[in-house]
Amino acid sequence: MAAWRSTRRSLTWWGTASPTAWSSRRKPTRAGPPLACGASCGAARSLQWKWHRTEGCTLPPQILSREVGHGVVRAVHEARQGVTIRDVARAANVSISTVSHVLSGKRPTSGQTRQRVEDVIARLGYRPNRVAQSLVWRRPFALGLIIPDITNPYFPAFALGAEDRVRQGGYTLVLGNSEYDPAREVSYLELVRSQQLAGAIYCLGDELSPILPELKRAVEEGFAVVMVHSPMPSVPTVCADNRQGGRLAAQHLLDLGHQQIGIVSALPLDEGMADREAGFLDVLRESGMAVDRSAVPTLYGNHQIEGGRQAALELLAEAPGLTAVFVLNDLMALGALEAARSLGRFVPSDVSIVGFDDIPFAALANPPLTTVGQPIRQLGEQAADLLLRVIEEGELPTLDVTEQPNVQLPNRLIVRESTAAPRA
Repeated sequence: MAAWRSTRRSLTWWGTASPTAWSSRRKPTRAGPPLACGASCGAARSLQWKWHRTEGCTLPPQILSREVGHGVVRAVHEARQGVTIRDVARAANVSISTVSHVLSGKRPTSGQTRQRVEDVIARLGYRPNRVAQSLVWRRPFALGLIIPDITNPYFPAFALGAEDRVRQGGYTLVLGNSEYDPAREVSYLELVRSQQLAGAIYCLGDELSPILPELKRAVEEGFAVVMVHSPMPSVPTVCADNRQGGRLAAQHLLDLGHQQIGIVSALPLDEGMADREAGFLDVLRESGMAVDRSAVPTLYGNHQIEGGRQAALELLAEAPGLTAVFVLNDLMALGALEAARSLGRFVPSDVSIVGFDDIPFAALANPPLTTVGQPIRQLGEQAADLLLRVIEEGELPTLDVTEQPNVQLPNRLIVRESTAAPRA
């Protein structure tokens, strides 16, 4: 096969004769033959004259080395387009609509037919084009996950669980970081209302967020929304049993013999943290301890390491007799460990510290952090499952009109090296 190259124009042409004349715009001066393969994509049109730019060409070598002709064009076309639903239907010897029904699950198909289609899909590596399906079926295939702080390791772990279930359900997960900004939270809800998102999972950072009435109204209007950690009447909710987790932390410290205990909480105060504190104080009260602010001093951070450090510094300075501190999330607990070190207080011999969440960094702290572990990834899975139920069933799944969540998961105490009995 002869090849001709123009070094001035950085063009290469494969064929049996020299190319026709080129105009100043680098186009052929006569029309070429129609494409027998029927390809019409940009890659096919660019190869109709069997030339390409040698600099910056994106075509793979195995395609460029093939014999010139419609076979090359067809190969490029298929490489760019990928396996289509027509390919699956042809290989499975069924109609395109049958493949579509198997993919969507909207209409029943026989077990034998479904299995044959699924086997072909697996063999060919077919992946549905969700953009095209959204246009044809007039429904979005993206779900939103709205979190208040992407820098908190809790939320990536949660997102991993949610994304796994969302992907299994045939959807794509879109992450939104509100940074505790109610305006951002509202803007993501508008994407659901405008049907750019099929639904959304909301992890709010403030129980007093102005979006709460909007979320309830959206659910009443039939939009798919699931809440996490902040139960609301008639709104699907998934959360850990935060009150039970607070009780676990308090009982652990009491069992070690602590009586002088302080709390590091956080603002803005969400419902989950409020329940953790309430459960903790319930156990102290049941043990006969006073639980007013003078007996159990409480200071507030900002959910972050630095906020926990500052709050713990003030708490330990104002109440030097404290032998234990319950910190309402692990990030702030890491800051509390640093605060104790800076004040010359050894953990746990001088002061015990308990966190909450069991983020990955908790086990790597110095000393490793005793904490109340939430099933974080499982919470993400359950939230996604609940949202998919709402979307697929088209109605709320047996919602209670009380404040109780639809799914509530237990926590567990994880004892490491940051807690010990107080010095005699």
